Amino acid sequence: MAKNNSLILQIAVPKPLYTHFDYLPPAGIDVSQLRPGIRVRVPFATYTYVGMLLAVADSTTVPVEKLRAARKIIDSTPVLPEDSLNLLQWASRYYHHPIGEVISTALPSSLNKGQPASIQPHPGWKLTDEGRAVQLDTLPKNAHRQIAVLSLLQQHPQGLSQADIINRLSDVIPTLRRLEKKGCVTPQPIVYTPEVSSTASLTPPLQLNAAQTQVVSQVCSKLEQFYPCLLDGVTGSGKTEVYLQIIQKVLDQGRQAIVLVPEINLTPQMVNRFKKRFAVPIEVLHSKLNDSERLRTWLLARDGEAPIVIGTRSAVWTPLARPGVFIVDEEHDQSYKQQDHFRYSARDIAVVRAQRAQVPILLGSATPSLESLHNALQQRYEHFLLPERAGTAVHPTFHIVDMRQQSRQGSLSQQLKKAISQRLAAHQQVLLFINRRGYAPILMCYSCGWVAYCQHCDARLTYHETDQRLLCHYCGATRVLDTQCPNCQHPKLYLSGQGTERVEEQLQKPFPSARILRIDSDSTRCKNAMHTILERIRKGEADILVGTQMLAKGHHFPKVTLVGVINIDGSLYGIDFRATERMAQLLVQVAGRAGRADEPGEVIIQTNHPDHPLLTRLIRQGYTSFAQATLEERQEAQFPPYTRFALLRAEASSAEPAMDFLNQAKTQAQTLNGDTVELWGPVPAPMQKRAGWYRAQLLLQAAQRDVLHRLLSQWLPTLPSSTNKVRWSLDVDPQDLL
Repeated sequence: MAKNNSLILQIAVPKPLYTHFDYLPPAGIDVSQLRPGIRVRVPFATYTYVGMLLAVADSTTVPVEKLRAARKIIDSTPVLPEDSLNLLQWASRYYHHPIGEVISTALPSSLNKGQPASIQPHPGWKLTDEGRAVQLDTLPKNAHRQIAVLSLLQQHPQGLSQADIINRLSDVIPTLRRLEKKGCVTPQPIVYTPEVSSTASLTPPLQLNAAQTQVVSQVCSKLEQFYPCLLDGVTGSGKTEVYLQIIQKVLDQGRQAIVLVPEINLTPQMVNRFKKRFAVPIEVLHSKLNDSERLRTWLLARDGEAPIVIGTRSAVWTPLARPGVFIVDEEHDQSYKQQDHFRYSARDIAVVRAQRAQVPILLGSATPSLESLHNALQQRYEHFLLPERAGTAVHPTFHIVDMRQQSRQGSLSQQLKKAISQRLAAHQQVLLFINRRGYAPILMCYSCGWVAYCQHCDARLTYHETDQRLLCHYCGATRVLDTQCPNCQHPKLYLSGQGTERVEEQLQKPFPSARILRIDSDSTRCKNAMHTILERIRKGEADILVGTQMLAKGHHFPKVTLVGVINIDGSLYGIDFRATERMAQLLVQVAGRAGRADEPGEVIIQTNHPDHPLLTRLIRQGYTSFAQATLEERQEAQFPPYTRFALLRAEASSAEPAMDFLNQAKTQAQTLNGDTVELWGPVPAPMQKRAGWYRAQLLLQAAQRDVLHRLLSQWLPTLPSSTNKVRWSLDVDPQDLL
């Protein structure tokens, strides 16, 4: 080890390399400025990157004369607090992912680009004196865009940011320019001020039942310690009210709360409910925000000026000045696990954050993950039960329809059609669930058996009637619909199976006067489309809702009294060992949309396998009994949560290089292992070809977590870096094996 009198900067560079890099400080730098958590601009190969200072050392293993000097210290004070930097270094070690990429994932992209760590004024607009004097009712009726802009700005005399105006009125830039020429508006830099509900508009806390009261009382008595809780409450049991009352106690102590939700679509309704209860700034974080909005929320939370942060997966990295509680709603949801690049679990990171901050964490769900249930059974988590729906709502009734006894014409059974008619006559709403978007998942030739497959994936193309095109749901490839069989030139091709579009079409004949709304990622692709649809549902402007799992999570539709599950069979026989668990969670969640108010709910499940043992157990005995049986199966098979998995994936432009890489990796692991970790494979991935890449995988299994991680720590540094020929990645605690 070479010693020298210079300080050595240990810097994480955002590259897929499993180490930090040593640099000399820039000439003339104030040594007191060199604190971990500041950003540093450094040369790397022929490029310049923004890195993060991890530590300052007085020695290096690299000859000093070979070290390059950092080019610029960007920050005068750390942008990352010490606890956040320590958490990211822990995450890098646990998930065995390069520290530079871990840090860049956790930071807002503005900070990764080296931009100032401060909230900058945004371009905005305000009314001029002439604009304030305009009488809106004197304007021409066809000037509705100008009227909308002037009306909005009259409600905000200090002006509004351009982003806020666009968010509320969509594409209004041309209108603003026309009004500027008329002298009615003028550009105005807008300094962000958090929107806070007035005290007079707040709604009082709801009356808690005994089970809710116990949770709130017990958690609030443990606010000064790590207290992990599984809040296991049936759909509609009032979990959100529990969150609200616990957060109020946290706010009373001058501390902050982070609430994670699984999807962007759930964020607005959660925020709206929180704003009706708290007269404090409430900030949101999700992928639809622009760079400046993400940076603003991140900085406000870090500096303690955002008492409540509500966000999706990436919000778990948001630093807090005074953490008081962490809440993960729908903790079972698979979307909390990042499925590419840095594959972390936001739920698990939240638990680690709570433990490090010594504060409570609530994991809420009507269908807890088997991992969390196992932790509760092992008394690692406090297990709270909310067995009854809040208020006067009761549990829905279930009916199974054997589709083998039904006509093959259409996707709706006679029982379901009759139930729909009854609900429509009573002016109630119906939700039909089918977890497949598009019109039909199969285009085939009955003459020769040809099926339309994606050229880039081992997957069939789905026909979308709206676009009149075939689409691959895995790589996004699209092409026009074939007019004849490309294999035998037969002139007639058939569309088989159902998607949301086809179900929507099949409803129009038996229910011609019903107002039908389709809710899937196709119908909600436009900005604010989901918000508009949800508002229509709540206002009673729709009779039948046809949707995918987007409707299954967390939504409260008081007028929905019937849920029809069109086809659950695909989930009963999935190749992943978690398939039945996810089927049960999805079924219970979508069923939970029925009967959430005064009217009782009914759930009709259509299946070709009415006697499937797990399905019948779920319906007759409930999710808890199903979960117990599934945990017993997992223990017998020695699957998680009773063992630990890591999955090494490789992909190449042909099948052989990926398999060769994994075989070599397996050989190397066996020399280090000593039979403490089982290695399964390598094998081709269940979907071997995806987006033009051939994929294979090697599964590592160990009874103890530390044994698995010890091997990974020794093994990964011996593997070659990803190249253009073979790309590889490691997934610790994988949530799917596909």
